Amino acid sequence: MSTNPSSTDSSSTAPSRQPGPELLAERSILGIFVHLVGAIPLWGILLSGLLYRFSSHEFTRANARIALNWQTLVTSAWIVAFVGLFGLSELTDQVALPGALETVLSLPVLAAVIATFVLTWLNILFPVVGMGKAVFGDAWEYPMVPDLVRLVSARTRFGSE
Repeated sequence: MSTNPSSTDSSSTAPSRQPGPELLAERSILGIFVHLVGAIPLWGILLSGLLYRFSSHEFTRANARIALNWQTLVTSAWIVAFVGLFGLSELTDQVALPGALETVLSLPVLAAVIATFVLTWLNILFPVVGMGKAVFGDAWEYPMVPDLVRLVSARTRFGSE
């Protein structure tokens, strides 16, 4: 058996290369788990925003931007539904509205509440899919989510170093 390291003998005692450290050079742990961390109500928008702002790893920043866009949408939907429900309730308590007008005002609030519940269920599914895609090296854009972070970053210094 040859001890030459350039030998093509497969039984060589040269250590085999493990993909782990090279894999983490391309993808970071935070870039993978930012999707699940981002799904935590109220904390998700804060943690995703901090990771996006202060991370120097491009993979982490891309995934944090995606998670932050999603959490901005979900949090905004919750705020609109909450303000709509309690605002309409307070309005109808203070002012006597005709039944037809109250019904017309209730329909957009009902639509916002239904949309919020759908987004809440998707807030379980999308981060899991996003994390799974990140494990394999993809920064998966959530469907139908506007890229608000890129728009704000282009107009302000939020995303700059």
